[in-house]
Amino acid sequence: MQFLSRTATLVWLFASSVGTAYGQVIWSDEFDSGTSPDPAVWSYDIGAGGWGNEELQEYTNTPENVRIENGNLVITVRETTAGDTGRGFTSARVRTENKLTFKYGRIEARIKIPDLADGLWPAFWTLGNDFSQVGWPFCGELDIMEMGNSAAISAGIVNQYVGSTAHWEDNGNHVYYGKTLNSPTRLDDGFHIFSMNWTPSLVTTYLDGEQIWAFNITSDSCTDCSEFHQPHFMILNVAVGGTYPGLLSSDQITAAMPAEMLIDYVRIYDNGFTELGGSSIKDDPVIGLEYSGSWYSSEQSGHGFSMEFGKVADGSPTAVVYWYTYDTLGNPIFLVGQGVQTENTLEFEFVSPYGMNYGEFDPDSVVRESGGTARFDFSDPDHAIFSYTPSEFSVSAWGHTPIDSLPLQKLFAIPVPGTGNQ
Repeated sequence: MQFLSRTATLVWLFASSVGTAYGQVIWSDEFDSGTSPDPAVWSYDIGAGGWGNEELQEYTNTPENVRIENGNLVITVRETTAGDTGRGFTSARVRTENKLTFKYGRIEARIKIPDLADGLWPAFWTLGNDFSQVGWPFCGELDIMEMGNSAAISAGIVNQYVGSTAHWEDNGNHVYYGKTLNSPTRLDDGFHIFSMNWTPSLVTTYLDGEQIWAFNITSDSCTDCSEFHQPHFMILNVAVGGTYPGLLSSDQITAAMPAEMLIDYVRIYDNGFTELGGSSIKDDPVIGLEYSGSWYSSEQSGHGFSMEFGKVADGSPTAVVYWYTYDTLGNPIFLVGQGVQTENTLEFEFVSPYGMNYGEFDPDSVVRESGGTARFDFSDPDHAIFSYTPSEFSVSAWGHTPIDSLPLQKLFAIPVPGTGNQ
């Protein structure tokens, strides 16, 4: 086929842990609800005509060809009667154009391919989101996975042979670079993970963690690779025949049908450079990425905070706050809170770990007492007001008293790509 913040993992404190920004899932579709792809994210390519590759299928958006079922996106290839022309085929191609875009990141899908022998051509790939304005190959293309190649058919390894290729324009010409990986076992035996890590300098693709291909996209190596430094969108499809399999007539197609490609999930992980866009994330719950950092009160000592905003694995926003303070005897203690931001306000409950000794850590000996409730009101990314109502435990154990409207300012920020918070 031609969020972003660091958050510490405190499994022993919270029922659901929060991962670091690097490697954190910042968008996903788990295909766990509904009967068809989410229209806020996915659109369909419809029709026949060969799609520039002499393909034989017609793409539809009907449930017979594309649906959500048992926690999977299911793309089904079916044989049809094509009137006087004999055999025909229908399938589906879904895309996130304009609705979900990404520039850099680790993109991953867990996919079960059907038996491809012979003539099926499944793919998981991307195009530059300016495709509708500039066309192909000027938009650029990154093939994370495509299978069904004619060489693999000839060698009898069509269900093992995975290709990854980049296509772009250089000085008015279509150019490409790609490689293949021959799996020692068939890939239609179950689900496998196809992924791509895309940074400003390198694009690398993987099958189940094994590298397929790496492509240097810096100007020193690729003098006209601007297509790979702009937002792309995702495509998932199964074609029938065409130039890639080298089968151009329906009587050459021998693959058993109906044939299903199952997609368990598609995820985008932050790799330190990732930027998301598109209409589907405009209404994303507010997360105060720009507030992530170290905060303190310039009016008094004893109140230092580390606030880290991001998302948990299912994409829900969260904020983790570490409060470094003292008890009435001057002993250092810390409390940990987790909550969800609402506009410019963050409210949450603190947990007060009790029973830890300095230099020792035995999770089973730690009691997680209620530490009280707190609130931050942010006037801008560098200034906030902190209020605190201690719990009975915090009052008795630490000697805490209520805090009303304590001014805070940010000492330094946690860098968050794409937000200007550096």
